[in-house]
Amino acid sequence: MKKTNQVVMRINLRENTNEKSDQFGRLYPYIDRVNTITQRGLCDHIADGDTIFGREVIEGVVTLFSKNIFDYLAMGVAVQLDSIGIFYPTVVSREGGVANEEEAVRLGADDLVEGIHVRFLPDSTKLDNITSKKFKERCSLQLHMRQTITHKVVEGKEVTLYNYTPINQANDAQDDGD
Repeated sequence: MKKTNQVVMRINLRENTNEKSDQFGRLYPYIDRVNTITQRGLCDHIADGDTIFGREVIEGVVTLFSKNIFDYLAMGVAVQLDSIGIFYPTVVSREGGVANEEEAVRLGADDLVEGIHVRFLPDSTKLDNITSKKFKERCSLQLHMRQTITHKVVEGKEVTLYNYTPINQANDAQDDGD
């Protein structure tokens, strides 16, 4: 079913080039993510909408909001944003772990923990479900480009070349039986 009145999410195709894989040569979709919106860009977008607040006020609130989320995550507290999801910290452990509690105490937390990831769990409530399959229902998807990867030696160094070819979408113009 074709969705209308929505911004299109472009989908590219990438070929599996791992010759050892039983999926070698098969095509897999990925999102054509061409941009990242900055905080200022997002604040400008909000301010240009239906609001009485200027970008400066909006950006001030977003900056405080971001700082406070960081502070809570740094304390090990998960932060839930209604209708979006939960941000939470997880540990990247020292390789191999430790044999016992005494070794853990001797090493200390700084040596046991290699890093801290910030993870995201999308909202899955019935009202605001943005888990993968439900979020897909909100998106209008369109095939865009096929990515081909080639390797070439240039001045003695192997370089990877990414080539993009538009995908023929003549079949997309067909009616859905209406």
